[in-house]
Amino acid sequence: MVLCQGKLHRELTRRTDPVSDPGHPVSATPTSRRNASGMRELDPPRRGWYSAGHTDEQGGIMDKPAIDLGVFLQPRSVAVIGASDKPGSWGSFMMGGLAAWRYPGTIYPVNRRAGTVSGHPAFPDVRDIPGEVDLAVMAVPEAFVEETIRACGEKGVRGMSIITAGFGEAVRGGRERELAFARLAHGYGMRLLGPNISGTFNLHAGFNAAASPAEHLYPTKLAAVCQGGFAFYDLLAAGSFRKMGVGRFVHTGNECDLTVTDFLEYFGADPEVPAILTYLETIRDGERFLEVARRVTRMKPVIAFKAGRSAGAARAAQSHTGALAGRAEVFAGFLRQAGVITVPTMDVMLPLAHALVEHPPLKGPRIGIVTIGGSWGVALADALEEEGLCVPELSAGLQERLRALDMPPRASTRNPIDLGAAGMVSLSDQRQTLGRVLLESGEVDALVVHGLGRPGRITETRSEDWKAFQRFEKWTIRQFVDLERETGLPVLVGAHFAPWESQVVWDLNEKGIRIHNRLDEIARVLAGLLQDGRRGPGG
Repeated sequence: MVLCQGKLHRELTRRTDPVSDPGHPVSATPTSRRNASGMRELDPPRRGWYSAGHTDEQGGIMDKPAIDLGVFLQPRSVAVIGASDKPGSWGSFMMGGLAAWRYPGTIYPVNRRAGTVSGHPAFPDVRDIPGEVDLAVMAVPEAFVEETIRACGEKGVRGMSIITAGFGEAVRGGRERELAFARLAHGYGMRLLGPNISGTFNLHAGFNAAASPAEHLYPTKLAAVCQGGFAFYDLLAAGSFRKMGVGRFVHTGNECDLTVTDFLEYFGADPEVPAILTYLETIRDGERFLEVARRVTRMKPVIAFKAGRSAGAARAAQSHTGALAGRAEVFAGFLRQAGVITVPTMDVMLPLAHALVEHPPLKGPRIGIVTIGGSWGVALADALEEEGLCVPELSAGLQERLRALDMPPRASTRNPIDLGAAGMVSLSDQRQTLGRVLLESGEVDALVVHGLGRPGRITETRSEDWKAFQRFEKWTIRQFVDLERETGLPVLVGAHFAPWESQVVWDLNEKGIRIHNRLDEIARVLAGLLQDGRRGPGG
């Protein structure tokens, strides 16, 4: 048998659960549980979703007004300050996003010169608006930010998203100006998000005040809070082709007031959110982040990508959000201590988040592989072991049971199991039996089936044989996927082709069957599932 001594396996078995102490103050918070199918369900939250006074960057207590952070994601009314019909302007982006998702609340465009914007009556000043304003979205030049905050405060606005950039990330003394904005807002009982942000959205509420094109947003129950915006939008755009996405998103930018920690706590208490994604360049309130993350990760997984790990990236982070990025190994240890699942690349965040809520937990590192091509099996085994997982050689007794299933004479049964195309056909109705024997053997903790989902669209394929083979592939994949519900162990499917390259992958993707088209993605998703499976009682 191959020894399972990967780097992640060793690391995870050494560390202890950061919230295992029953006397810890977070132990009375809501937890999650698994239902009969192994999927995660959440207990209801026991307290409100508010942000109160926290320690500021100088160590003193800032008198921060309490606020329901839902005002940034489900406001009853929104004023777009700097609203415009000029294509490509920030004011146009904000108005267009609200229209595209049919925002059900009241929209108040604020523009000193326009009579109407996007068909809505415009107001020259926010104080001229006749009704109450829950949220103001500010897209004005830097020179007008302070006076706009003051006007919104006098109006009684509860929250403000500051799109405008040019402060802590750009100029000396910019951070001090940002903090002064926050103090000014607090004097009116108002809270600030930003500056230097691209917006927020809650697609389940029809609210989209963000710069991401509406057609690239695929609403799911996942939530994301990020210190960067546009890179994450690119992930959402790519994910939308695979029916992946987030339904709630907050860009915190320079964090002069509200931070990632505030919205991590908010999403953590929301029973509709099963998992949270976060892009981090720094953590401004480390002690509170640790307390909140420990509490939240007892309820649901938190997946983080930490940018700024190298010296060059740290400099870029400083000019991006004004962040002071710490040493990579210290930061990684801090996140592990908080129970956060970390990923080495941004592009695996969405696939992992979906896997965490769609698959049963992975309780061990032993992975079984079934392929129809030996090369894929070798390459996949390498990718898995590089992520700390292992591909154990199957016992002689198990191999004998597999060979009894009419496998081709040359088929490998050691693991990876290489059936070849002939093997897939000759096994006929016993393909599912093969997978069941593997998963019920006690020798593997999960199964990966790779190599099905050939290229080409059915409408472009003239060969009747090829069409028949594509139908056969879809049937075979469904048979293996059904084993997950039967056995309670994860079953992942891999193909070399993306949905737009393969009709088989496209059709299965449309029916909610995930097909991973990169070996490193499969490996990192399984590594994340393993980390989550050992995360603690909430997993």
